[in-house]
Amino acid sequence: MFRNARAIVFDLDGTLVNTIPLIFACYEHTLRAHLPNFMPPREVIVGNLGRSLDAILYDYATASGADEPATVSRSMLSTYREFQRQNLGRLIQPYDGIPEALAALRASGYVLGLATSKVEWAARLTYEHYGLGQYLDALVFHDETTLHKPHPEPLLLAAKKVGLQPGEMVYVGDSVHDMVAGKTAGMFTIGAMWGPFEPSLLQAAGADALAQTPADLVSLLPGAQGTDR
Repeated sequence: MFRNARAIVFDLDGTLVNTIPLIFACYEHTLRAHLPNFMPPREVIVGNLGRSLDAILYDYATASGADEPATVSRSMLSTYREFQRQNLGRLIQPYDGIPEALAALRASGYVLGLATSKVEWAARLTYEHYGLGQYLDALVFHDETTLHKPHPEPLLLAAKKVGLQPGEMVYVGDSVHDMVAGKTAGMFTIGAMWGPFEPSLLQAAGADALAQTPADLVSLLPGAQGTDR
């Protein structure tokens, strides 16, 4: 299935780094400060992972019944970012096997990239905390596109940056929004099962394959076209 793939682009949150504890802490802090009577259930927060934070906070402000959700959500965003900056290093966690998988995939001839809904400063602090930037050749951050996942614009920009057609690329992510964005862009998709989404949801969203562990990515992707692996 992936024999024509020459590049692999990764999501960040829940895929390369376990930021889920940080994300939940940020939401709890922000909602308590701005919408003290509103707290969406865990499954709603998980279901939104992978989308633009701006859009999520606007949706929460609207759902809470705020009179001016756009104004409230902008204030929420500032609170979220400040808490995130102060607690990022304390609350994120590594995923076992990610550095080894990235090194092996790169050695197999793949170009590796990142397409994330995180803003650049937060994304760089996150992946560099574990030294993952050395493996990533093409980077797409929230700041660089007008539209965000599940829209394919970030992934199409990643394709442009690596100089390949989407059909020569694989997108690896943990959320349904990653799968939809990847398929809409015309890429192959692999669902990362070490994230919080159920496999059935990823398959329904269009995942071409599921990886139970980072090591499974190496098994699923045998080598870029033209290499001898």
